[in-house]
Parts: sequence; structure tokens; C-alpha cells
Amino acid sequence: MEAERWSDRERDDGGWMAAGSSSGAMVRRETRRSEVGLEKSSSLPPPLPKEAVKIDKKKTKKRSDYSIEDILKILDMSEEELAVVKEEWAEMEAKEKEEAPKVKETMVEWEARVKKRIEEENKAYREMMRSQDDDESSWDAIQYRKSWNARWSGTRGSFEDTTRIPPMRFTHKPALDYSAAGTPTLQVFFVKVAVAKGALQWPLDVFGIVAMRDVLDRNRNIVFHRTRDNCQTLTEEDRNLVLVGPTCAVALWMPEPVIIDVELKVKGTTESEDKGLSNLAVPLLCDDTSYSRLLHSGSYTSKLSTLEFRLGYITSSVEATIFIRVIQGSWPDGLSAQFAAFTTGFYGKGMACRDSNMSIDDERIVLLDSRGEKVVVTSDGNIKLSRCVVSVESNAELKVSVKAWKADNNVVQNENVFTALEAGVSYATLDIVFCKLEISVAWSLISQYPVSANSVL
Repeated sequence: MEAERWSDRERDDGGWMAAGSSSGAMVRRETRRSEVGLEKSSSLPPPLPKEAVKIDKKKTKKRSDYSIEDILKILDMSEEELAVVKEEWAEMEAKEKEEAPKVKETMVEWEARVKKRIEEENKAYREMMRSQDDDESSWDAIQYRKSWNARWSGTRGSFEDTTRIPPMRFTHKPALDYSAAGTPTLQVFFVKVAVAKGALQWPLDVFGIVAMRDVLDRNRNIVFHRTRDNCQTLTEEDRNLVLVGPTCAVALWMPEPVIIDVELKVKGTTESEDKGLSNLAVPLLCDDTSYSRLLHSGSYTSKLSTLEFRLGYITSSVEATIFIRVIQGSWPDGLSAQFAAFTTGFYGKGMACRDSNMSIDDERIVLLDSRGEKVVVTSDGNIKLSRCVVSVESNAELKVSVKAWKADNNVVQNENVFTALEAGVSYATLDIVFCKLEISVAWSLISQYPVSANSVL
């Protein structure tokens, strides 16, 4: 054979092994290995050109055509070597069989398997939660947080982040390319702890967050926020939370829900004794969007409380940001006050009148209730309101009222009505005997495009 002639040539040229030695047998085995394609001998000459080789495909064997016995015979091994190689070969085949990929499951089988696994995990986690506090609402809130992090954390930042959308976004500059317009929104009239259960006793020192998450910005649009060091004390007679928002209009575009996000606690003697008052993640929809109206039941029960939300749907609305400033005289010490806003419906007014229980016209939005405390006035005369942003239906009206009284219950009140605009600022003055107030309302359309953590505002 050519390989053997080449090996002989090596030996004639002063090669390093004798033909009759055991090393010579190794050479013969190496040569035979090359014949079955197991290994190319380093001593073989370069292959012949393709055109010089005629291959009979019918007689040529592929590597896969050789059995282990054929290969071992060609290699001319001793019985001991054959036994070792057979054992190693068997181990290799067993390992390959074990590591061979299993039969691929169909998409239906995969979906069924994954669904079953998720259901089992959820069931186990639900049982764990119930064993702790038997609170279904807390389970929903925890699941919502997990879902939010999986879907939105890459583009919206942290779950705890607050909205980056400012009020008055298009008050002084027009929106580009019709990117803002009158938009259906959610109005928040009040939030209160309607029921306290379990071991809770009035009064309650409440802290935490109530927020809304809309389709424009998946982050928290804060409605109520108190830290543990600055709790709000609720009594059985006064259960309403002092709202500080929303800080910008809350878009309610069907079929996308607004998420009511609540994390409230009751302060204990020590932090370890704090109790979870309410933990909610509730999707909110409006089943009739033909006109501005109150939404149906907004009561949400958890283990220790029932929260009541008074909410409204405002169709095709603009955002109004309200400021009140003392421009003449001064605000007397010891004078309590309530500043409030009311909005009216315009579209579908006839339908709203027929269903008077759904009308928003008489619903009060408290901007500030001093609750017997001093009204804070800044050095430039601005009255520090608790909240200042409301939604007003396009072409409808916004009424701002002021009511003030002293301990003798001598009440003074006045109001002014504004017609909704798409941009700019409206001004009016109110005389309340002891001082004159200027009310300014900044109007803005509402963005039609979602905002991410990297959006330029």
C-alpha cells in the first residue's frame, strides 16, 4: 500500500523505528486507522489530486458503515487491548445515548406544561400568603408588582418611581405634530378609609402611598403620600385622606385600564408593630364613555380595611392647574378655610341629567382643607394648596370656590367660573372681605404618546 511504502521510505531514510519492533506494529495500526477514517497518520503523504483518484462509491465504505468489531480487527490489537477498547466504546455509547436530546414537545404540550407549572407555583404562593394574613388583595398586589417588573422595568425604571410628566406641559408651548389633544381622563374626588377591621381602633395614624398608573406613564402618579414620621391621623368622624394629587392628568383610554396602586399602613408603637392597612393593585375601566360621569362602586376590601374611592370619568378633557394668591390684604391668623373645585359635563349632557346619580357637576374636589390649622401663605402671597391639578371636559366649565370661617362659625365664601381652554392661563379675582385673592388656571392639552424613563419632556 502507498502508506506502507511511504513508511518504508521513512525507515530507509534513517527513520526512528525498526519494522519488526512493537513500535512498528503501532505504525501499522495507525496506517489502518487512516483507511477507516478514524485518524490521519502524520506520516502519510499529501492526498492525490481529485482527478487522479477514481472512487467506486458502491464499494467505498463510510465511517458509519464500520462496526466496532470491524475497526478492532483492522487495528490488529491484542485480546487485552480489544477488551479495554470494547469497554470504553460501550461506556461512550451509553453516555451519548443518555445525553441525546429528547423528542421535542409540540407547542400545545409546551404551553400546557408551562401553564401547569405556573398554576402550581401560584397555588403554593397563594397558600403561603393566606397562611400569613388571609389577604387576597395583598396577593394580587404582589403579583402585579412581579408582572410590572417583568414587563416595564426595562423602559420605565423602578416600580416605586413617580411619574416624570409635569403639569402644564403644553400651557405655554404648543404640542408638536398633534401629539397632544383632549383626552379621556380619570377624576379623583376623594379617598377614605370606610371601614377599619380586626384589631384596628380609631384613631388611626396612616402612612403610605395611593397612586394611579395610566397608559401614558406606567409609573406612580401620586394621589396620597405620607411617611411614617408624618402620618395622617384619621378619626371615626373624619376618615378622608388628604390628597396631594394627581400631579398631572390621569389618562383613561379604553380598553387600557388605570391601575389603582395602594400601599397603606397603620403606625404602631414601634416599626415592627406597624400593620398593613391596605395593599391593592386594582385595574379600573369605564363601561360607558359617551359622556362625563361618576364611576360605579369604588370600594375595595382587604383584611383590615375597606377603602372607598369616589371617581369620575371625564371625556375629551384638558388639564387645569390651579393657583391661588393673596394680592391685597393678608390672610388672618386663626382663619380656617376650604378651597375647592367643581367641574361640569358638556358632551351627552342630556344623558347625564336623566341619570342624575351619575352626574359630576356637584362633586367637590378639595384643593385645601385647613382642618382648623393655619393656612400656609408664602412670602409672595401664594397659598399652599394640598392638590392643584384637575381634569376639565373640553368646552365645559371649572368652578373654583373659597370658604373661610373663624371659631364663631361666621362663614365667608365666594367663587368664580372659568371656561376650559386648550392652552394659556385664565385669571380672576375673588373678594372675601378681609383680603382679595387672585385665581389663575393654567390650561394644557394632554399628551397622546407614552413616556419612558429616557423620554425628553
